[in-house]
Amino acid sequence: MEEKPKVAFFDFASCEGDQLQIANLEEKILDLLELVEIVSFREIMKEHSDDYDVAFIEGSIQRPKDEERLKKIRENADLLIAFGNCAVNGNVNKLQKDWSIDEVEKEVYPGLDEDIANSDFFDNFPSKAVDEVVKVDYYIRGCPVRGERVLQFIEKLVKKPVDTNKDIDFKVILKDMGVDERSLVKYNPNKCILCRRCANICQDVLDVDALGPVERGWDTIISTPKDIGFDANGCIQCGQCVAACPVDSLYTDSPVEELSEELKDKEQEYLIALDSVALASFIQEHSLLTDMEPKQAERYFIAGLKKMGFDKVVQYDRFIETSINRDDENEKPVLSSWCLPARNHIEAEGIDTLSIEAKNAPWNVLLEEENGKICLMSPCTGLKAIDELDHVISSPEMIDLFNTIGIDMGFVDPSTGNYDGNRVSNEFKHPGIPEDREYFKVTENLEDELNERKLKEGSVDVFPCLNGCLTGGGNHPTTDLKKVKDRKNIAINLKEVEK
Repeated sequence: MEEKPKVAFFDFASCEGDQLQIANLEEKILDLLELVEIVSFREIMKEHSDDYDVAFIEGSIQRPKDEERLKKIRENADLLIAFGNCAVNGNVNKLQKDWSIDEVEKEVYPGLDEDIANSDFFDNFPSKAVDEVVKVDYYIRGCPVRGERVLQFIEKLVKKPVDTNKDIDFKVILKDMGVDERSLVKYNPNKCILCRRCANICQDVLDVDALGPVERGWDTIISTPKDIGFDANGCIQCGQCVAACPVDSLYTDSPVEELSEELKDKEQEYLIALDSVALASFIQEHSLLTDMEPKQAERYFIAGLKKMGFDKVVQYDRFIETSINRDDENEKPVLSSWCLPARNHIEAEGIDTLSIEAKNAPWNVLLEEENGKICLMSPCTGLKAIDELDHVISSPEMIDLFNTIGIDMGFVDPSTGNYDGNRVSNEFKHPGIPEDREYFKVTENLEDELNERKLKEGSVDVFPCLNGCLTGGGNHPTTDLKKVKDRKNIAINLKEVEK
């Protein structure tokens, strides 16, 4: 009886989804075993042998030690197959072009011990496809590959060898395009995967239509007609596109680096105002705080802020309350001034059924009442456009700030976690916490179609973000409605006056 070819499967930098597709063949694996002897396959067996004829390689090559390992595999194998797009062309791993290796390591492993960071485990270089290191005999493309295709390929290989490199690879060709920094929301086309989530939200959900795919084929990017920039095309600065982007291609400037330096070398008192929704989002993502009662988590968080160097912590919700009360005193129907994206939309569309009182905006009330340097932690991306505020920081950016300064809330004294100043009243409900809807569209028929929270006769409150501020671009993004409801409950508990 003729001896079966010996086959080994190896994995490098990948999700191992290609090998999983083979494991998912289930009973068809018996057909595979009729053709070959599998001597190494880490995902489904413990045994390993270096005696093999055919080597299947999954994953891209990221480190010198992996490069050496691949070369040894090539020496042992009569045939070497790159299977799956990470091995074939580098795939997503190769698309990190816009990030240096050092930036990636700092992002993924903040505060990494220097000895570990200098070990060969972290000795990385830019991603390489397998054929950039060794000769490849065959390519099987896919992300992931289909297990049936691998089975068919092996059948062909055993019965009648196919021509070497017949199934050639498609290279990842990286275009060096400039970052569009003309608007509050920045766009990096080098990271964009053209998933169109941003366009779907902006066009189909919000009816704003400030951005979308332009050009065709390889030249397609997210932009505007005539390339005028998002802000010039009616962007309301709600940040819903930023929250929807899975690859940080759309983003806003982060204040973390500058803010950490300012807190280190303060020249005057530094105040931070906390929006309860943004704080709820932070608590929800922090491993220590998420299991605490909201009020206790709040104390730890504020204690951490004071250890960072903030001198005073106030609750932003009470400035929203003042803003609403002032608007409610107007004689004609009014768009409550607390929501900047909604105001931007009304101004851009020229809708004159509601008026806007800029002086009533809660950030202006904050600036009226407080002095010194002021930072606002907010779920609203649009507030980053308010020049009078020294910094506006999102919930994800706040986690970066804690990591950058090196504050661990597990080692702070929660007894110092108290607000300075008046807290919001028991009766007030954050207007960005809708009671009876999942989302609504911003349309021209505001009085008929928008969610209405009646204040005085004829007054209406408007907020365009999906689920209101609960899913504003300054929160940790989520499409899980249970998580949104949990975030809402945390925010409500945070606003209750301490007895």
